Amino acid sequence: MDGLDPSVFAISRPALHDYAAAARPDIMVESYRSDAGQMESCGALHRLSLNRTSHGRYAFRIGDGPTRRVARPSWTLGVQPAGLPLFVDGDGADYISIFQPPEAYRRIGRELGPAQFEDGEMLVAADPVTIHVALALAELARRPEATDPLLAEQLGLSFAACTLRLLSHRPALRPERPDALSPDRLRRVLEHVEDALEDGDLSLAELAAIARLSPFHFSRAFKAATGHAPHQFVLARRVERAKALLARPDLALAEIAYRAGFASQAHFSTAFRRATGTTPARYRAAG
Repeated sequence: MDGLDPSVFAISRPALHDYAAAARPDIMVESYRSDAGQMESCGALHRLSLNRTSHGRYAFRIGDGPTRRVARPSWTLGVQPAGLPLFVDGDGADYISIFQPPEAYRRIGRELGPAQFEDGEMLVAADPVTIHVALALAELARRPEATDPLLAEQLGLSFAACTLRLLSHRPALRPERPDALSPDRLRRVLEHVEDALEDGDLSLAELAAIARLSPFHFSRAFKAATGHAPHQFVLARRVERAKALLARPDLALAEIAYRAGFASQAHFSTAFRRATGTTPARYRAAG
């Protein structure tokens, strides 16, 4: 990603180092180290930032409000809702920044806005689950070509849910066991997965629409029905498709990767080895 589209989100900031970024329609992720200095930003996306290292000096101002000088230890989640201008002045730190459209939060039945905060403070300590999801998203920024689109979409929804839970200051309300998909809806979803397996951009939203559920609720209902998250199930089906194709000696590995719906031959090789304990070439030779 060559920076953010200023028509969507405008940002000026100090020099960034070790910068990596990835963009999808539903999420943008950056991983970097920022020099000391000032940042100003505002846009149509929610901006969530996690500092992996602590700040010795940190101050922020929202809109025309007062400037607040606060402590910002490592793994603090900073939240800038869409439409609110933010000014920051601080020393250098390592960051993961995540940009999400407000619609991502509406999908799980919540809004993210100023009412979520007390006394204008938009900082909250991240818990281990939120940190784990953020680190997975940072890996997406480092290796976007090796990340399954379904997994990226689910990580984004998970991060949105984590953010809302942290801001609520109380545990998220979750049923002990979500309702599973009905047999008819599950059959339609599974048939679509098989028909569209070659499509590397098969998305969570697409599967949820077939089940007539929101992506958030579909993910939980699908796992309750199958025992697997959607991205895990699709990845397993891609591997099984690849196994069948490997029995054809006329097909090159790159062609098999394409026909099984992997983003690249490298992604195919990595996923296949994790699933089977061997490489595609060795699996073919042993067959």
